[in-house]
Amino acid sequence: MRAPYNQGMSSQDRARVLFVGRTTLDVLYRLDHLPEEDTKIYASALLAAPGGPATNAALTHALLGGDALLLSAVGNGPWAAQVRAVLAKRGVQHVDLAAGTEYETPLVTVLVNTARSTRTAINPPLSEIAFPALPATWNAEWGAPPRVVLTDGFHLDATLELLRGCRDAGAALVLDGGSWKPGTDALAPLLTAAICSERFAVAESSRDTEATLAWFAAQGVPFSAVTRGARPILVLDRGRRYEIAIEAVNAVDTLGAGDVLHGAFCHFLAQSGNCEQALREAACVATRSCAGLGIDAWTH
Repeated sequence: MRAPYNQGMSSQDRARVLFVGRTTLDVLYRLDHLPEEDTKIYASALLAAPGGPATNAALTHALLGGDALLLSAVGNGPWAAQVRAVLAKRGVQHVDLAAGTEYETPLVTVLVNTARSTRTAINPPLSEIAFPALPATWNAEWGAPPRVVLTDGFHLDATLELLRGCRDAGAALVLDGGSWKPGTDALAPLLTAAICSERFAVAESSRDTEATLAWFAAQGVPFSAVTRGARPILVLDRGRRYEIAIEAVNAVDTLGAGDVLHGAFCHFLAQSGNCEQALREAACVATRSCAGLGIDAWTH
């Protein structure tokens, strides 16, 4: 039987959420249009900030007043200190999967096209450094166990047993399904909720949203949703189908909007235990985040 998750928490309670996954340093260039090949161009704005789905979600939860614990790989390299400084400033507790290794924080270049409200991300080559697998038992040095756990699917080789242990201890387990990743099939039966982008491909064979919802239902996931940019979110909630409308906004930067959605969803879920309510509230926060450069634009 799936372990229950906490319900009925006061909105004043500082909910603890564990975020597991990727950390990068993102360098965003705001452009009026994408440059042509073999040309030079000046950006209208520049922002360098920590990125990665789980990291952005953790920062969002912290900005909303939550207690965020991030388990990710930062390691060494020229960008590591900057990432750690921002996490500390935002009050995000960090546990480094890459401690003691030669892993270096990835640098991601992002071109934000304001004319079309799109973003193009250029990632460095994937690191081949493996991290030790964590046990299922919660480490008391990390503080109190979380009420909600989010994974973005990165580093599942090292974290799957810990995720299973958190689920068995009563935490809600949430997937940020930006894309299919190795180990997703083993993770799915453990999930309380899966919120995926329309780019998510079931077993890398389909990008059909109905197939995605059906696949998670077949794995026993009670709540699944597919985000589609400015179009309504499609939801399958314990067999009930519905849509969540997205408020119209003059979008400036859509990078990280999905990460903001996941962070806000976990924040509100840890308070109420209600997936539908949490997703509706999170969609409002994510929409506001598109109105400026960076994932914290909604706070200004």
